[in-house]
Amino acid sequence: MSTWWDTRRDARLAELASMLEFFGAEPVDDPGVGELAHAAEALAEEYRTSDRGHTVHRTGDLLQQAATALHTADRLRGTLIPVVNHHLRCAAVALSHARSCLHGLALPAAGTVPPA
Repeated sequence: MSTWWDTRRDARLAELASMLEFFGAEPVDDPGVGELAHAAEALAEEYRTSDRGHTVHRTGDLLQQAATALHTADRLRGTLIPVVNHHLRCAAVALSHARSCLHGLALPAAGTVPPA
């Protein structure tokens, strides 16, 4: 069972590394969770301090959310692989939303989404 989770984690890490390249991160051959967390955090800082407008600042906030999820996954590394995968998935969702912001498909703020 742990082999499936390990394989899923490795695939998710490669996916996250590719997603971070879209935002300007350096390509990584064998990404680690901590390495990706630091890259996302550095990118978030660049986007948040940019003078290119609200959309770029929102993208920086989403990159910071991804960095936070990655740091959490890094702290849990080697313990609960399904929980680590959950945090990696949360980081992927944040990066997907950040990419949407840059494509002009900005998502509404969390407080403005009507209840289901």
